[in-house]
Amino acid sequence: MARCRVLALILVAALGAIAWPRPAAATTEIKLTYWPTTTTYTSPTLSGTWTTNFIGGDLRWTSDTSHWGIHLKYDTGSETSFGGFFNGLFASGTDAIWSADVFYAWEFPAITVRAFAGYGDIKNTLNFAFGGGSLVYDATGYRVGADAMIPVPHSNFAFNASAAWYPSTSTSLTFSSSGFTRTSNGQATDLSASVQYTFPSGLLLEGGYRWINNHLGSLALVVVGTGETTGGPFFSVGYRL
Repeated sequence: MARCRVLALILVAALGAIAWPRPAAATTEIKLTYWPTTTTYTSPTLSGTWTTNFIGGDLRWTSDTSHWGIHLKYDTGSETSFGGFFNGLFASGTDAIWSADVFYAWEFPAITVRAFAGYGDIKNTLNFAFGGGSLVYDATGYRVGADAMIPVPHSNFAFNASAAWYPSTSTSLTFSSSGFTRTSNGQATDLSASVQYTFPSGLLLEGGYRWINNHLGSLALVVVGTGETTGGPFFSVGYRL
């Protein structure tokens, strides 16, 4: 009887070790990303569009002694191909999007889930086609969210998904030539899904889609638009240490 109890305890402990989330293995993952996007700026009566070919960097580090880690992202690119109301109004511009998050990871046999919190910024600088100066939209704020990695069994493939929410952004509109600035509060979301292949050497390739929805609050009462969406496919090459 005693032996059966011992065996039962060992079995329960073994099953618990398999099912219970473990600290993620120590990793450092670095990626270089190309992200061609189209941004659509909308209001009830007017709309405008432009394209941006983002180039970015992505760094994720996970501790080997705990569930904690950090994730840093930065993407920037030049605006071209203005359409709609913006055609002829703007000649060029620059977009920049960055975020810095701290995450807590649960590593299960079939999936790794990370809950994160951090800070981010979404900035558009649009240069006028006449008269000089620029129009700058800037939305900054705290963000929360989660991402997941689902490895495909018996392969080097994995599916990735991420969802971030900015519950309250501090948004500003600035005309550089006059120094006029208006501020407001808004919200934003940053969503992505992808497929990743990791070679035994650590080299990795990734392809997917990323979509950002940025609500600009009462700034819409000043100029065109109530918000903007930025989206497009992305392609990454990187290395996992």
